Amino acid sequence: MRMSNANYKNLDNDSSELFSMLRVPWPKAKSEIWEDTLVKMKPRSVISFKPRSLFWQVSVAAAVVITFGLGLFMKTYTTSVQTLSAQHLSTQLPDGSSIDLNAGSEISYHPYWWMVNRKVNLKGEAFFEVEKGKKFRVESSVGITEVLGTSFNIFARNERYEVTCFTGAVRVQSVSTSNSVILHPKEKAILRTGQLEVDEVTNIEDTRAWLSNKIVFTSVLLKEVFQEIERQYSVKISVPKGLNQVYTGSFDKNESLDNILKIICRPFELIVQKSSATEYRIDKK
Repeated sequence: MRMSNANYKNLDNDSSELFSMLRVPWPKAKSEIWEDTLVKMKPRSVISFKPRSLFWQVSVAAAVVITFGLGLFMKTYTTSVQTLSAQHLSTQLPDGSSIDLNAGSEISYHPYWWMVNRKVNLKGEAFFEVEKGKKFRVESSVGITEVLGTSFNIFARNERYEVTCFTGAVRVQSVSTSNSVILHPKEKAILRTGQLEVDEVTNIEDTRAWLSNKIVFTSVLLKEVFQEIERQYSVKISVPKGLNQVYTGSFDKNESLDNILKIICRPFELIVQKSSATEYRIDKK
């Protein structure tokens, strides 16, 4: 059946009215949709690494690691100098300061860190002649000595600690109590039960007589006298218990050891028995 023109017209009018009533909900406004479309049309950026920049980053990191490692090496690398029994030895530090080591003594220090921190660790006895410069520090298990430029002698064995000032000024401190004193020439600091006592030295050359191969004892416990003889002559001396007497005397190291021991023992009514060429025994009468 053919539709007339009038019917077509009526249909168009009805469709127009129907579509005019139709509403399609849009999630975004036109302007927002247009902006999103433009963004999607833009070419994507490509992230690329610049080899030159990466190279410099690696180089800087490597330089930091090397510098840190070198600094740690310089700060921890240690030089040690040790003397055996019956041996004296002179050595020089990086700044020209000199140390004379008595028998059975040892020092250690950090040579590559020396200009930053002049510090020496000491076990035994040594005579120091320090060049002027930054603070110079000598540490032992019981005492600490600090100077700027001077000469002094330190005896540091077990709990016995004595410092004698020859020139300049010396600051001495107890490790256990932090008690400290300042020494001037011809003064000696002696550590007793954590406290430092200062005495005037009448004959200061006796303190470093060992540098001239002389052995000098001034009010030293008798058992410590025999210990020093052991170090100076590289022998073994067995002594009885309870030797609490003190001894004062001096000897030339070239003297016969047998004779020296007899001289030391005579005032205390002790007998010297020689077991072998390097072994002696001290007995009571």
